[in-house]
Amino acid sequence: MTPLQKVAMGLVLTLADPEIAGYDAVPDVLGWVLVVLGLRGLGGRVGLSTLMPLALLSGVVSLGLIRFEWLEVLPESTGWLLSLPQLAFSWVLCGEAAAVVGPDLARRFRGLRWAFLVAAVGPVLLYGGGVDVLLVPLAVIAVAANLYLVYLLFRASTEVHDARPGRPRS
Repeated sequence: MTPLQKVAMGLVLTLADPEIAGYDAVPDVLGWVLVVLGLRGLGGRVGLSTLMPLALLSGVVSLGLIRFEWLEVLPESTGWLLSLPQLAFSWVLCGEAAAVVGPDLARRFRGLRWAFLVAAVGPVLLYGGGVDVLLVPLAVIAVAANLYLVYLLFRASTEVHDARPGRPRS
């Protein structure tokens, strides 16, 4: 498994939320551990100075989300706030990936950054401005962006793995 595939599989684990007796059967923190392991393998190919702290912060935040009942008592705006580290991680990851892949995938990663930006700032209008009509579109954008990111990471994994560390792709 390439390092980028580890990152992608870790993100899959953060997206899966099967419930058993009120608990997350696949705690997101396990996914973040896999993401961190994948990032460690990418050293020299992508900049880790921002990615690693965001991954670690996302993992720490996810510890508080293991019990679903905790989420049920939180205001929706707090749930959005707790998702910001993961959204920021995904946004930065797209930028780093775009720098080390070919032009077609780079364009896709750069475009995907916009979806994560909308998912991160859109709830300000939803919760702060009371624009309730944005609830479903923002949820769809967030889910679709995460799924597309996983897909792109798998697509790019061989390309990034085959590139020499420390040498950006032309």
